[in-house]
Amino acid sequence: MTRQFKPQVSFNSGEVSPLLYGRNDYKRVRTGVREMRGFIPLREGGFTRAPGTIFRGYTKDNAAARLLPFEFNANDSLNLEFTNETMRVWRYGELVELDGSAYELTVPYGEADLDAIWPLQSSDVIYLADGSGPLQKLSRYALNNWTINDWVLDTGPFRVQNLDEDITIQCSASTGTITLTGSGDPFEVSQVGSLILLKPTNITEIPLWSSNTAAQIGNYFRYDENIYQITAGKTNGDGIFDTTTGTTVNTGVSPPIHSYGEMMYDFNTKITWKYISDLVGIVRITSVSDENSAIAEVIKTVPEPCVTDPTYRWSEGAWSVKYGYPRTIEIIKQRFAAAATRSEPRTLWFSTIGDFNDFLPSIEPDEAFAYAIDGSEGQNGIQWLRRSRKGIYIGTLGEVVRGFSSQVGQAIGISTFDTDVEGTNGSIAHRPISPFGYPIYITADATRVEELRYSFEVEGGLPVDLTVPAAHIGAAGLSEIVWQSNPLGLAWLRRDDGDLVLMLYNQSEEVLGWSIVSLAGGFVESFSVTSSSDGKRDILTMVVKRTINGEVVRMIEEQAIVYGALPGDDPIHEANHLFASKVFDLAEPTDTFDISHLIGEEVYAWTDNGQFGPITVPESGEITLESSVSYAIIGLFDQTHFVDLFEPSVEEKEGDARGMGKSIASNGGIVLHRTAAGYVRGVERHFGQEPMLNPRQPLFDVGVAANLTTAYSGVTNISAFTGMSDEASYRFEPFGGAPMTVLAIVSPVETGGA
Repeated sequence: MTRQFKPQVSFNSGEVSPLLYGRNDYKRVRTGVREMRGFIPLREGGFTRAPGTIFRGYTKDNAAARLLPFEFNANDSLNLEFTNETMRVWRYGELVELDGSAYELTVPYGEADLDAIWPLQSSDVIYLADGSGPLQKLSRYALNNWTINDWVLDTGPFRVQNLDEDITIQCSASTGTITLTGSGDPFEVSQVGSLILLKPTNITEIPLWSSNTAAQIGNYFRYDENIYQITAGKTNGDGIFDTTTGTTVNTGVSPPIHSYGEMMYDFNTKITWKYISDLVGIVRITSVSDENSAIAEVIKTVPEPCVTDPTYRWSEGAWSVKYGYPRTIEIIKQRFAAAATRSEPRTLWFSTIGDFNDFLPSIEPDEAFAYAIDGSEGQNGIQWLRRSRKGIYIGTLGEVVRGFSSQVGQAIGISTFDTDVEGTNGSIAHRPISPFGYPIYITADATRVEELRYSFEVEGGLPVDLTVPAAHIGAAGLSEIVWQSNPLGLAWLRRDDGDLVLMLYNQSEEVLGWSIVSLAGGFVESFSVTSSSDGKRDILTMVVKRTINGEVVRMIEEQAIVYGALPGDDPIHEANHLFASKVFDLAEPTDTFDISHLIGEEVYAWTDNGQFGPITVPESGEITLESSVSYAIIGLFDQTHFVDLFEPSVEEKEGDARGMGKSIASNGGIVLHRTAAGYVRGVERHFGQEPMLNPRQPLFDVGVAANLTTAYSGVTNISAFTGMSDEASYRFEPFGGAPMTVLAIVSPVETGGA
């Protein structure tokens, strides 16, 4: 029998896939663990307890809710709570009020619509898309003064022009409220509210401008796609300036080129031209009488030839009840982009640069245009848009496409926009994160997380499956991903079973670690990330469904600070590892606390005088501690949290020792950081049997719980051990609310070999 002391000095790969259990040569196995539940792998190598949550209140009527972040600047952050047809505002854990009650805004989203809402913030305005109704503009005027309205666009976008010459529209006038007379049944009721763009088919009544031509005041001429009317000039006979309709004048030598008002062009002839319109008119249908008759309001002056003659050159608005509304929106390079209506699921529309309201189609490079992406093998609809360093990424159910300018140094436009398929696993319909400039998204099967990294070698993106080291972690289904930049650089994902999944990711240092975090029986339904009031860290706020005292409630819970990763020396009693907790910071000590939001539940109290509990909260909601304290965190303890290490890799003279019996002796070594208490136990595994958990031992002797007032750092020994088994390892477990951070382990392994 031999004994070897095997160290593990990094755990930052977190939980590793069971398919890798045999790969002790693989880096992420050497720096990973068998299971990590309720702990966080640290970039530096250790692991620490996941933070608890702070109870802030309930959703309106305990109803299902969606949280949307609003961040104007670093110290002006809000969470917007959307429930059935209602929005409320949370500011740093407090509900914003109006006249002593929670401020509420009526919104056009029912409970079934909440998950489809796609927000896009620009200054004090949030644009909202959901694919079912018109885009909305949610505007903030004060913390308790918001408005939400349909975003009414007057210049498009528009569908492809009608090409059937037998289906025509003729207008009764160029301005005001007009009648549209059709042939070939161009109208239906679902077009009410929709735009129609009209261009003349025939222009036989308005001649092209020509120089030094005799004309009459009141005549119309065309020049450079615009229509002008002569309003004044010198008469041919006596040269007297005149404005009388029908008077003969000379058109002069300079053509009219202005686009508004009246202007005099020729000094000699005093010819004056009034801009009437270009050759494009826009109307909005207000009612439909039948298939060939409708009433409309003129938005942009209708060209006169569309009044005198019918035209088949008309285009319907692309976004309407008839054709559907965009599902996803984005801002890129000062353009507003929208995509995926019911009728055009693979089309993108871009506004004019610098003007989000202008979608009038044009051939100019800086003006609005539409683009339909082709499909390599299918026609999967667009799920999301995400700007990046190298263009705009377009996620669909079957692929991820990058849109970019084909001309180096030029912005995307009608003549420069191009696309490439860069990922073939598709994506779910939730916004990706892009902490390093490129999208990280949940794949269409909802089980994996993929990043598109730009490669200069291929001049495009290369998909990287970030879940390969922990492929099992998404088996329960992944629903949404958010990025928490400060303080650790963590991605948080919602699983379909209500737990959180954590991804530690630092691309430059090649750190990638995974963990599962349950919330003491809570089911996470929605979350968002916003800055703290001082702007120094990012706060994860969640809607957590719980059953408390027999009733289903939905709590707004705010994640606490990751205590074990703090660079300073914050007091130990401020470490929060309890869930749905209340935090009490008192001027005078007391032993009595109101925990009425957890009636009937078993709670722990982590205080400046140690730990108390478990205590069952009575019907009164008031608990009494054994002694008075000035600072207390009181909440739920999740007893399912643990870290299960791999068996230390051991070699014998003949080579790999797998298959030989092994045991872990007592007096192993452990490096701790700011740890108040915790447990360790030996785990024995025999082939074909459930793991055998040996009695747990304290990490070090701390006496009674009420004396836990000090966090320790340094090296100590471990008293836990195992008997001889096929596999032997350590399991670490938390102790109540006590902070616990492990930096390194040395396992004394004995084998049955010679």
